[in-house]
Amino acid sequence: MSILKKRTSLIAIMLMMALLLLSACSGNKEDNNTSSTAANETNNANKAPAANETNNTDKAPAANESNATTDNSAAAADSDYPVLPRDPITLKVFIGGADTDKGIWNTTIAKEIQKKLGITLDFITGDDVKAKTMIAGGDLPDVIMTVGSVSALVNSMIQGGQVIPLDDLIDKYGPNIKKYTPGALEIMKKVASNNTDKVYFLPVRVSKANDASMAKDGFVGFYTRWDLYKGIGAPVMNNEDDFLKVNKEMQDKYPTTKDGKKTYAFSAWGGELFPYIISYPHAMGWSNWLSDTSVNATTGDVSYNFTEKDGVFWQGIKFFNKAYRMGIFDPEGITQKIDQYIAKLNSGQVFNSAASFWMGGNELIKNTGNDNAQLLQLPGPFPGYLYLYPIENPGGNSLSPAHAITKANKYPERTMELFNYLSGTEGGRLLYTGVKGVDWDVVDGKPKLIGKMANPSDPGYSDYLKSVGTEKLNRLAGLIESYPAEDGYPLDLKINIDPNTVTKAEKELAQQFGADLYPGQVYDKLVKEGKGIVNTTYFPFTAFVKQPSEQTAQTLVKAEQYFMANVAKYIMAKDDAAFEAAQNKAIDDFNAMGVDKAYDEFRKLVDDAKEFAKTVKLDQ
Repeated sequence: MSILKKRTSLIAIMLMMALLLLSACSGNKEDNNTSSTAANETNNANKAPAANETNNTDKAPAANESNATTDNSAAAADSDYPVLPRDPITLKVFIGGADTDKGIWNTTIAKEIQKKLGITLDFITGDDVKAKTMIAGGDLPDVIMTVGSVSALVNSMIQGGQVIPLDDLIDKYGPNIKKYTPGALEIMKKVASNNTDKVYFLPVRVSKANDASMAKDGFVGFYTRWDLYKGIGAPVMNNEDDFLKVNKEMQDKYPTTKDGKKTYAFSAWGGELFPYIISYPHAMGWSNWLSDTSVNATTGDVSYNFTEKDGVFWQGIKFFNKAYRMGIFDPEGITQKIDQYIAKLNSGQVFNSAASFWMGGNELIKNTGNDNAQLLQLPGPFPGYLYLYPIENPGGNSLSPAHAITKANKYPERTMELFNYLSGTEGGRLLYTGVKGVDWDVVDGKPKLIGKMANPSDPGYSDYLKSVGTEKLNRLAGLIESYPAEDGYPLDLKINIDPNTVTKAEKELAQQFGADLYPGQVYDKLVKEGKGIVNTTYFPFTAFVKQPSEQTAQTLVKAEQYFMANVAKYIMAKDDAAFEAAQNKAIDDFNAMGVDKAYDEFRKLVDDAKEFAKTVKLDQ
């Protein structure tokens, strides 16, 4: 698995993380870009990217929605856009990620897309090395995504004619893209066009700020076993040292799982930076960003992770070193696979996760026998509650990742139609919530989950989500889950707060800290009291930072590899002096490999972006 700056997607990620809200009538031309005037598709083989946010449950819908799926004749009616063929085609899409995602996408959502557009998706997976190999060898898929360091190659791909300009295709087949993501188009013209002022790449997960909505459980940070915390009396915490002491007390009281396995408060996994750039920095109010940097959520200050001795990144490594020296960091966390990490969380062997998408669920309840076993963000020890509210981000995930149509694509018009559908509210609701009439419907004038989708406590719920496919194509989704639909509700109805689906643990935490129903209410109160940090401030310069040189990108990849190869030396340092010595050597080694020069280049790009942002107005 590659070392990525923003998982997504997160963080986009992931990162994305976080770890991170319009459904239109079926006759709406903005979601059905076809018309009664037929036009044959051009065969053009030579032409050539860390949220759990919610809306208020009592918000009245603006309009009822129609069924998300229509037959071809209905899709073609009442629109000013050319009809495209509906004969079956298959698009090969490089999406990165694990091999478990590769191959023909055969989910409920995939079948709806096939029914509506006649398009089957064949996913190619792998890391940025695989993507670069395809690019260098000219063995291009139909659609490529800029995973990891591939984002540094956007200009060379444009120069080499490996990706095609999208402007004319967007004008003809992309009304949703123009309506919902105009700021993203302007940003891509400036940062990913090889100075041509054209659109070649489309970002994902464009979002709108909405302080009136908040997440039920937050998104990224430290998520701790609520049942065990309650079991030691739920002591008040005011700082990270209190948090470490509480975790030590929990581990001492609960040293083994039900089946006798040794427990640890903290763990991680090898092969990528994610465990070290997500939980602690976000808990302190910093987001992971481009080129191995972090951005302060309130000031917009940039921290250069590898070489800032007192920066938030090294502070986080020091935190895990403290945990290790207290005997509460899992030694296997240095090298184990992410699947092993998740299994330990779900079995009860590890007490803290890095994001709200690892909360244990029914598996943890079953394995522990505790009906209030859940990993939740505990109030008090850390100030950061990032992604508590939907954030303003007209550029979405920018190039982390973005997607483009390659010169190998024989169906650029139909590919753009797919992009357009996935950037609209009908397609967005399908991607995140499932099929209307099966997974959700309008009930008493409001869109609500129905059927199996409405029963997250069902033991087979996770398997059902996989069969529907709601967690896959967010890598191609133009809008974020929390994006408000025309009915006033988020595209992802699963993140709507339904009192009937609030868990026992969530309600207990809320009431323990003076709220009545769910943890988000506690975090919201802390923010309003000035005791919590959120990331609702939008810093326009972040959208206009150009890609660094290939040399800088490669230097930082080597730095990431160096860090992961030596992470045990920092986490397992025997005392403060040993930690400082290992840290100093690491920084010296980073600078010897040119990281200081790489950061100098990126710092100049940031300064240029700040000046350029003063001259641009982004509409959304």
